[in-house]
Amino acid sequence: MRTMLLSFKADVYKKVITGEKIYEHRKVFPDEPIKAYLYVSTPIKAIVGIMHLNNKTAIEGWKEKYSNDEKALTRIDKYLQHHKFAMEISDFQDTNKIPLEQLRIDLPGFVVPQMYYFIDETPLLDYLEQNLIPCGEKIVHDFSHRTSEQICKE
Repeated sequence: MRTMLLSFKADVYKKVITGEKIYEHRKVFPDEPIKAYLYVSTPIKAIVGIMHLNNKTAIEGWKEKYSNDEKALTRIDKYLQHHKFAMEISDFQDTNKIPLEQLRIDLPGFVVPQMYYFIDETPLLDYLEQNLIPCGEKIVHDFSHRTSEQICKE
């Protein structure tokens, strides 16, 4: 399992913490399972949680699987304009927040991810493992009964 720092907009992060967002969609994603630390951009500007991503899927393949659902096909086509892959968010754990200002003090040269970057065997990963504290209940998603309503949701 690889480890990355993954960037989100604040409105998307809100859907993660409520459990509404169950897939992460990107143009490019690795093939293997991922442990992702979440950086949320303005106005939060902090690392705020940890998620595990699994089962990379080509969104195009959902067109055949959900061919009998016109609403799902419309959403899939919309997503395909900006994304090629989806990964299941198998779980999410909210944590204390480490603000950007603190990251730049503690880790000179810290770079905010535009999309994501890998942090395996880096001082950043060591820092996050030492300084992030879980908060609240972990959100766990079950994909055993996936429906067309769950895919390509805003």
